[in-house]
Amino acid sequence: MTSSKQNKNWEELINDGENYGDTKGDYSPMEKVIFESIKDKILLKIQDSYAFSRTGHEKNSDHGKILAGLVAHFAPLKTVTRLIITHNGLGPEGVKILTESSTLTQVDSLHLGSNDIGDEGVKFLAESELFATVRNLNLECNGITAEGAKALAASTTLTRLTSLSLVDNRIGEEGALAIANSDAFANLTYLHLGGNRIKSDAAKAALRESKKLAKLETLKVF
Repeated sequence: MTSSKQNKNWEELINDGENYGDTKGDYSPMEKVIFESIKDKILLKIQDSYAFSRTGHEKNSDHGKILAGLVAHFAPLKTVTRLIITHNGLGPEGVKILTESSTLTQVDSLHLGSNDIGDEGVKFLAESELFATVRNLNLECNGITAEGAKALAASTTLTRLTSLSLVDNRIGEEGALAIANSDAFANLTYLHLGGNRIKSDAAKAALRESKKLAKLETLKVF
């Protein structure tokens, strides 16, 4: 006779009291929250630090680094292909920790919006071999300037990107021109640069008419 546990699907198994996906893992309270945030084995979605409030963990200046450290080496994430961590204060150090992950080896969609990663964090991503398979990258609201845009544009690893969102950063016209002239974005079909202080018609035209962005289908710049 089939047991009730065997009848459970992934969503029911992610927290059945003690077993957490039948792994019998001895997880910390924060790790349990991470486990509960996995959907269909392929998506990790943690949209704000409130998710950890019931664990007794206090959000402080080290929260982002602590979270990144747990995520980076958490075995149940080996099958994750979509990673969404927003509003958790990762900062550049948290991003660096993620790029050194032993488990996030299959990620092709990465959303790290609103994490204060700045230009330094972008540089870690731009140089990351781990995330060379990423096709969709969202770095909205991260205080990124022209320097960060230039780092992305010069990347030799993020060359598979088909979608890039830098909404509500500060890359300006200098950053826009770097993107327009980049060899890294030959596969881009979607580019969102809204809210980036790109005002001149020349910069907008450079993006629209760029021969480097030959596959671009959707461009948002305002």
